[in-house]
Order: sequence, then structure tokens, then C-alpha cells
Amino acid sequence: MQKIHTQQQQHQNRRGIAILWLILWGGTFLTFFCVVLEIATLWQAQVELKNSMDSAALAAVKDWGVSGVGATNIPRNVGVAYTQANPILGTVFTPQTNLGTVSGGNPNANATNTGNFVFGAINGVTAPITFNGNAEVSCAAGDVTIIITDNSAGGSVDANSILVSFNEGTNLAIDSIKFILPDQTKGPAGAYAYFDSTAPPQVLTPSPTDITNTGWGLNGLDTEPTSHDAASPYGNRIWSPTNPSHDIYFTFEDFYVAGEAKSVRINFNGDSFTETDSLHFGVSTNQLGPSGYSSPYPGNVGEAWGYYGVRVEVDFRNTITNATSTGTGVFFDDPGTTSSEAQLTGGGGGYPAVLAQATVPVQGFCTSLFGVSFFNVSAASVAFYDCSTNRTALVNINSFTFP
Repeated sequence: MQKIHTQQQQHQNRRGIAILWLILWGGTFLTFFCVVLEIATLWQAQVELKNSMDSAALAAVKDWGVSGVGATNIPRNVGVAYTQANPILGTVFTPQTNLGTVSGGNPNANATNTGNFVFGAINGVTAPITFNGNAEVSCAAGDVTIIITDNSAGGSVDANSILVSFNEGTNLAIDSIKFILPDQTKGPAGAYAYFDSTAPPQVLTPSPTDITNTGWGLNGLDTEPTSHDAASPYGNRIWSPTNPSHDIYFTFEDFYVAGEAKSVRINFNGDSFTETDSLHFGVSTNQLGPSGYSSPYPGNVGEAWGYYGVRVEVDFRNTITNATSTGTGVFFDDPGTTSSEAQLTGGGGGYPAVLAQATVPVQGFCTSLFGVSFFNVSAASVAFYDCSTNRTALVNINSFTFP
């Protein structure tokens, strides 16, 4: 009887050990299974969140770009809608618009730099690329042609001698155009070219009859001077800086001595000089090719502007964002003629770009059994709008700036 009892006890002991091993290894396998399942779930959530941020950034910046990069409230809502259309593990995620208030230091109305949508600009499309959340943006690009045709030796003022054509520039205005003579031409020591500020620049205007009947408008501009005679032919015309009610006035800059300036600037009030507008005007150019200069030298002012490389600076302004930029050019002469020409382009601000970023909790199968969530996944995407092609693209950013 003792032997039978001992064998039964040994069998029970073995069964207890097997159950213990089953519990230990079963728990280990269950833990391993949960870890693998949670990792797979996190990976899937990460991929889906990244895809959601990609689509939201692309959609938001597209809407912003085609609307002229103005207010950001509607493009932000577009980004929210595209995020909602791409659930994370079957769960719809609704980001915040991060819409704040526009100010001088916050032109894109970002509430914070860490919100789900940050609107800004990138400085280019080739590395290194910087995203700036507070930068001015623009989709404007301007094309300007300036031609001078003047067969005089200088000193005179011909209102028909310089043609400025604003060929193309959606959402752009020209605030001013500055003409800069060379420091010293190919002449004797101490010789220099200058604009005569005592000879008032002149603008080509409608005929006196047309002025009387329909006003001073010509080629998209109000050409009326600051002061002029009250009666036809409206002589003694002066376009001075005190011209708030009309479009054009002149200023002389960089004086050598009184009355002799290295630079002259034609200024335009408000949004007066815009796409397809043009005007003719003239200034007194002196000693750009005077007697005594070593030959060959042009015998007329029109060719001399290009021969000696008169420079030009055009100040563009985006009429939506008020961002400004300066386009520069140099005149080139057309040999054998009395003309020189400069062509230049400009715009205002960087490429429109949107940063979409989010962090969402992830609840896997195992953690859901306990009703808790231990893990989060994060993703961020930046997309920009190419104004020249009207297309969007994702871009890798090397650095972020949030002044």
C-alpha cells in the first residue's frame, strides 16, 4: 500500500510541474505575441499617420497656392478634411487648424509653431532647404522690359524716350524703378555722368484735347503731374514727391553736388502700376559720353545707356501679402542704333509651404484588453506649391525656423 501511494504522489507532482511550466511558458509566449502584435500595430499606425499628414499638407498648400496665398483659414480646413479622410487604424483623427491672428511678425496666422498645421515658406527647392513659419510668401512673378531710345547727345528731356512695359505680374505692383549711372565712364579723371535734377523729368501724357475731354489716364496709369498750368496745353508740368492723389512722382538720389545726381527714381502710388501697364518718360542724362572720352564711344544717349551699363532696380510688391522684392538689371546697347534695353524679373516672398504634424495614441489588441494605451506615434510632412507649374510636392526640410 505504501508503494502504490508513493507512485500516485509522484504522478501528481509531475502533473503540477507540467502545469507550472505551461503557465510560465504560456505567459512568455503570450507576452511575446503581444509585443510582436503591438509593434506591428505601431508600425501600421505610423505608416497610416504619415500618409495622412502627406495628403493633408499637399491638399492644404494646394488650396493656399491656387487662391493666391492669401488668408489661411480655408486651406487649414481643407487640411483637416483630408486628415479625417485618412483614418488611423480605422479611427478618424481630427486635427486642430492652428489658426491664429495675422500680425506683422505672424503673416500666416499660425496660433503656435507646434500646432497641427503651420503655414510658412521654404527658401528654395534644392538642399539645404529651410522652412520658415513666419516668412512672407508669394506666388507672384513679374516681367519688365525697359527700352531707351534717344538720339541726342544728352542734356535734354524727352518724355517719349524711355519706355517701361510691365509685361507680366499676377498679384504684383511696381512701387518704384531706380536708374543708376556708372560711377565713372571711360573719360578723363574726375569726369562723371549725372542726372540733372534741375531739369524736371517728363511723362508722356494724353494730348491736351484728350486731357480736357477724358482726363490724364494713359496705358493704365494716371499720368497727371503734381502741378501744371490750369488751362490747355497744361504746361509747366512737375511730378514731385508731393503727389498723393496721382500715380507718379520722381525723386533724385545719390547726389555728387547740388543739381547733379547719380540716380533717379520714378515712384508709383499704391497699386497703380500693375500687369500690362506701361508708360513713357524722360530725364536729363549728362556727360555719359562727352567730348574728350576715348573712342569708341556712343554718340547718343540711347546707345550710351547700354554701352556704359546703366543699372536698374525695380521694387516689386505682392498686392496680396505686401511682401516685397527687388529685381535688378543692366542695360545692353543695340549697336548701330540709338537704343538700349534692360529686361528683368522679380516677385515677393518664398515658396508657399505647409507643415502638417500630429501625435496620436495607439491602442493595440493586447492593450485594448486592459482598456489602456501606452503608446503614441508621431509624423510630420512638409509640402510646397510651385507657382510656375501650379503643382504641389513633398519636400525634405533641413532646418526649421520659427522666429
